[in-house]
Amino acid sequence: MHLALVIDIDGTVDQAGLGRLRAHLNLIKDGRLTDDWDQAFGYRKIERSAGKYLMIDLFREFDESWTLSVSGTEKRDPNDPELTSLRAELVDGITAAGYQATVRAKPTYGPRPPG
Repeated sequence: MHLALVIDIDGTVDQAGLGRLRAHLNLIKDGRLTDDWDQAFGYRKIERSAGKYLMIDLFREFDESWTLSVSGTEKRDPNDPELTSLRAELVDGITAAGYQATVRAKPTYGPRPPG
């Protein structure tokens, strides 16, 4: 899988907020907020063509921050129209759920890099 997009979610995510994020981002429920070890809290698979797809995942990082990542079966140009549209949809969904979205200039795994 190739990491295509990472969005940091700013704000305190409680159970109600998690429900709003899942609903506004059309994510399938995963994980339990009360389980300290759970990191994955929702996902959505977007089928593209013959075995090619994008995967959207909502994570709680070990430092208690939250991220939304998009990875795909093939490497994608960040300016690809499909990714640009998906980025806007996800940022709008995070905002509608009551949180601040910050798109990382370069997708990286884990919590937000310092700086």
